[in-house]
Formats: sequence, C-alpha cells, structure tokens
Amino acid sequence: MNLNLLTYSIIKTELGLTDDTQQAAIEAMIPKTSNDVRRILNTNYDKYIEASYSNGSTDITVNDNYKNLMFTIGQVITGSGIPDDTYITAYDPSTGKYTMSASATADGNYVYPTIMISQWSAISKMIWYRISNLDTSTGGSSADLKSISYGPVTKTYKDSEINTKWNYPVSLIRDLGTPYAKVGF
Repeated sequence: MNLNLLTYSIIKTELGLTDDTQQAAIEAMIPKTSNDVRRILNTNYDKYIEASYSNGSTDITVNDNYKNLMFTIGQVITGSGIPDDTYITAYDPSTGKYTMSASATADGNYVYPTIMISQWSAISKMIWYRISNLDTSTGGSSADLKSISYGPVTKTYKDSEINTKWNYPVSLIRDLGTPYAKVGF
C-alpha cells in the first residue's frame, strides 16, 4: 500500500504545468494531501484483493476467493511490481481478466484498489490550493489567503466556500465525486 495517491508527474499534467519550478513544494504536499483525502473520504485504501499478475504483463486475474470483489474501470491500483499511477483499463468477462494501464515490473499476488483516475484533477487542485496558500514568511498556511491561480486565471474563495473542517474549498471536496462517502461539512 502506498501513502501517496498520485505522483508529481500526474499532478504536473493535471495542472498543465510546463516547468518544474514548483516540484519541491508539490512533492512535499503529496503525502499530506493524500492523507487528507483518506480522512475526507473516510477510507485508508488498505483493503487488498488477492489477484495474480506477471512481470511484463498487463493482465490481472482475481483469485477465486475474491471473485465477488471487483475492480472498477479507471480505478488506480497499487501493489508490489505495479508501477505508480497504474489503473484498470478493461475487464473481459469471458476470461475474468482485468487489464492494467502499465505492465507489471514483477510478479505479484495482491492488489490495493485506491482512488479513481477521475479524482486526479480534484486532488491535484487540492495540492495546488495548499501550495498557493503557503505563507513563506512563517513557513505555514496563511489564514487570510483564500485564492488559487492556474496560469493566468485566479479564483478567490469566500470564507463560506471553504470547508472549515478540512480547510479546502467545498467545490474541490465535492469534485472528489464520491457520493457514498461520509463527508461532514
């Protein structure tokens, strides 16, 4: 199981960044925001499914005892020998095999299903929100700053738009898109 729900490479792509000037700040926020997302969604993503995959292959076969548990197309998965940011791209009911977006780098026998690739954008924006609100003079977060810039566009949030429990804009929490998660406001 990985703490980080996504990598710098995905965040850079999702935010449309063209250089690496913010790389250190983003990488510092990835584990913190990943932890926040786990708390917000009330899940640790620590449940695994016994499934077999082979080095160099993109196929995953769920073991018989776990047949009632299914992966979802677009679900990010982790496990020994599964590259970062790998997700499920297909399922073939005739063979019972799932297809990964990247080839395994080692044989494995379990997989941790985590977030959906549709959540990458929201989590990336949450990280950017945190970075945009850092007060470099104190090394902490500035309570007065409630804005975020994406290239030439700046969005300023009213106090009522910031979730007081999690200190993220409500719209970003909603963008996580998990209607069945217990999220308190």
